[in-house]
Order: sequence, then structure tokens, then C-alpha cells
Amino acid sequence: MKFKRRRRALIALVMVLGLLAGACGDKGSTSSDDGGDDDSGGGGKSEETIRLAPQDFAESKTLTEVYGQYLEAKGFNIEIQPAKGFREEVYPGLRDDKIDMIIDYTGSAAGELDPDGQPSSDSGETYSRLEAALKDEGLIAYEYSNAEDKNALVMLKTFADENGITTISDIKPLQDQIVLGGAADCATRTDCLLGYQDPAIYGITFKEFKALEYGPALTAALDANEVQAAQYQTTAPAIETGDFVVLEDDKGLLSADNIVPVLRGEVAVVHGDDLKEAVDAVSEKLTTEDLIAWNVATDVDKEEPADVAEKWLEDSGLL
Repeated sequence: MKFKRRRRALIALVMVLGLLAGACGDKGSTSSDDGGDDDSGGGGKSEETIRLAPQDFAESKTLTEVYGQYLEAKGFNIEIQPAKGFREEVYPGLRDDKIDMIIDYTGSAAGELDPDGQPSSDSGETYSRLEAALKDEGLIAYEYSNAEDKNALVMLKTFADENGITTISDIKPLQDQIVLGGAADCATRTDCLLGYQDPAIYGITFKEFKALEYGPALTAALDANEVQAAQYQTTAPAIETGDFVVLEDDKGLLSADNIVPVLRGEVAVVHGDDLKEAVDAVSEKLTTEDLIAWNVATDVDKEEPADVAEKWLEDSGLL
């Protein structure tokens, strides 16, 4: 009888504690279900969906799939939206609460948000510049990855060799003969056409600027001699073939560009440490060599970014 009385007492105590826990859970809950989620930053995952959106090129799409698929596997509700163009379209989406997170590049993001700032090839300095710029937008950045994809001015190797061009400064004596190709937003970026034209930096007046789709279309235009220089990326698969060369940025216009997740500050608060730890786990695992391999898979082998992402996650032991 004594055992039964103790057992009944224990059951009653558990029920009371359960009710108290439920009442505490209901307070401030964002869900109309049982109120068990803790949105305070250290407890369980929020049920609110995290909306990710890539920029409109293959590497960004693969990166978004990598982070999105991993977060989904860790129990987060994830929505990957269609590509949103480039930064001038993505950042307004973050500001207007239409996107929650993007996977960006430290230097390029800093250039977008802080166009008057000083670029740096140092990853830490570039990250600090980005953090300062994000504060004014109500956005935050998680830790940046060692994986890096810098902007690069690229030429066909045969053209560069024939004209003795190894640095960006070497273009100036031949500027009237050189058409620059790049994505449409290059024309308005300080780390692209505006920077090359700036008398305080390179002071190059190209024969023409030609807007092209970002990706393999740039190297195709170089091959066809439609452009003689193109603003591309250091992880472009075409560079690995040896047919193209990256010109030395001898004036330091192009900054460090490490992979970095950027998100709305409210989202970071709602999802707390669980989200940061999961995102940081992916960032820590990424390498520059991974980015190159992905671009070969998507741009050359024509694989889908979602498939490339899933395979990498599996091979890396994250799925």
C-alpha cells in the first residue's frame, strides 16, 4: 500500500510539473499547437520556416542547396526559393522579410552594402567590414568559411601571352582594344567596371563593356574573341583547364571573398543556437576545392545543383 501511495504521489507530481511546463511553454510561443518550442535562443527548434534564396548562378544555387538540405536534415523547416537575380535583388528581399537567409561572399557582400569602404585581401578585415555594414540593415552574418571564391579578371591564356599581360595594370596600354565582359551588375559595382575605371585605382577605359550571363557564357565569349577580358571567379572550372588565366590584382581592388551565411537578425533570435551551430558546421566543412568540383559538376557535366549538394553532404558525412 505504501508503494502504491508513493506511486500515486509521483504521478500527481509529474502531472503538475507537466502542466507548469506547458504553461511556461505557451507564453510567447509563435505556434498555435502545443507551445513546446523555445524561441529564446538556446532550446528547441522553432517551427517557423526558414526561407533561403540563391543568386542566379550555379555555385550559389549549389551552396544554397547544401545549407538548406543539411538544415532540413537537422529538423528545421526549410524553403528554398527560386534564384533572385543578384545582390541588388536579394538584399531587398532580406530587408522586406521575403527571404530569411542567403549564402553570400564576404567581400562582394561588403561591396554591395558598403560601397565606399576599403577592400582588403585579408579575410578577417573583410568580415569585420561586412559585419559593420550588416548592422545598419538589421542583418547578421554567421562565421565565414575558409572556402573562398574571389572575383577575378580573366583572359584567354593565348591572348594574355601574346600581349604580355600578367597583371590588371598591363591592360591600360591596350585598353582601346579590350572589351570587358561581365554580368550586368558589373557595370555598377565598385569591385568591377567602376573600380577598373577609377583613376585612383586602375584608370582603365575599356573599348566597351558587354553584359553577359554569368557563368560559362563568359569563357565562351572569350573563346570567340567577343570580349578580351571577363569578370569571373577564381573557382570557375574553365580556369582549371589551363586555357584561361587570372590576372594579378596588383592594385588590390578585389577583396577577400569567403563563403558567409547572412540572415535577418530576427531569424537568428527565433531559431537560436541550434541554427547557428548547424550552419557553422557546414561552413567549417567547406573548402575552395569543393566549390571548384561543384562548378565542374554543374557547368561542365550539367548536373543539377540539388543533386551535387546531396552527394557532397553524403560524402562529407553530414547526411
